[in-house]
Amino acid sequence: MDSITQAALGGVVGELVLGRKLGWKGMAWGLFFGTLPDLDIIAYPWLDEVARLKWHRGISHSLLVMIAASFAFARPLELLHRKKGVSARRAGWFVFLVWSTHVLIDVFTTYGTQIYEPFSDRRVSLNNMAIIDLFFTLPLLFCLMIRPIRGLVYFPKRIIWGRKWSKARAEFSESDEIGLSPEMEELVEQKPEIEPTSQGLAKIGISLSCLYVVFSFVMKGWAYSQVSSRIGEEIPGAKIVSVSPTFANVILWRALVETEKGYWVTYWSPFDREPGTYDYYEKRHELAQAFEGQELFGALKWFARDHWLARRGPDGKVILVDMRFSEHRDPSHDYQMPVFQWHLSYDDEGKMVAPSYRPGRMDYKGALGLVLERLWGNQRRWEEMKPF
Repeated sequence: MDSITQAALGGVVGELVLGRKLGWKGMAWGLFFGTLPDLDIIAYPWLDEVARLKWHRGISHSLLVMIAASFAFARPLELLHRKKGVSARRAGWFVFLVWSTHVLIDVFTTYGTQIYEPFSDRRVSLNNMAIIDLFFTLPLLFCLMIRPIRGLVYFPKRIIWGRKWSKARAEFSESDEIGLSPEMEELVEQKPEIEPTSQGLAKIGISLSCLYVVFSFVMKGWAYSQVSSRIGEEIPGAKIVSVSPTFANVILWRALVETEKGYWVTYWSPFDREPGTYDYYEKRHELAQAFEGQELFGALKWFARDHWLARRGPDGKVILVDMRFSEHRDPSHDYQMPVFQWHLSYDDEGKMVAPSYRPGRMDYKGALGLVLERLWGNQRRWEEMKPF
């Protein structure tokens, strides 16, 4: 998922596992380790196009590295925070939980994650959540922000308390008594604490996000049953490749259906007044015949999990489209645009190149409005757009 969500989830896990012992540092460590697996992109300048496809969400997201990192970072964290009572066992579990939850929510998305590296390059994806989904992220962000906000509120109170404590301790140290004075015992009870509140909110936030994940699986099952009940009669011989959510919600779902010569795409929402129509996309693999045997071409097909089609671009180049991902529908220009596409050609030296292309001149605000419109069951404008 997106980096903000990953950092927020790591911060909340850090608050729950280390917050009582380390205060704000527990959340800070969670933010760091929640982001760490995605820093694999730092290596991009030294990787070619093939290696980049296989590197991101690759070895850094594997079960092997997840476990190795838990052992590798346990001892250093213990040494840093031994005075606060952080054991190597707790530190190791903290790293494992932050790393594993990062990988888990990546697995929820369509992109795919290579959790079995280096033993297998199979990408695992459950297709139950979009890469960006604010309904999952916002409860985590709220918990992430509440500690610094409450810290600012409590800071003056803690300064005042600290001065009173220093004065009481100085007066008591002049006497021969042992222990705490009545005034000091009263101050201990009055010490401003934000940890219990932060812990409680973190539990609520992560519980809400977990409930949303459960809800996404329920909706996915409902969407799959609705689509599969129609496929057999409407498209004989077809098989469902995937049923996945659209951008930032788990209400509107996209079903990708494959036949021998092409793909059919339909959308479903519980608010639909009538069954959605199908868009047909012919595979036209023969357009990419000139690139067969090229390592880069093989990597692109691997990335798309062999669910791709080819088109001829306006400039004559072959366009390879990954059909697993939803297409943009631009209401201003009345056309569809594939999200993941590569433009294939040979350079002057005869080497295959395949730069990725993202829609640039698009009405993204209008496209988002169209998704919301289709989500509520208004199908006309959505289904009027012709497939690419």
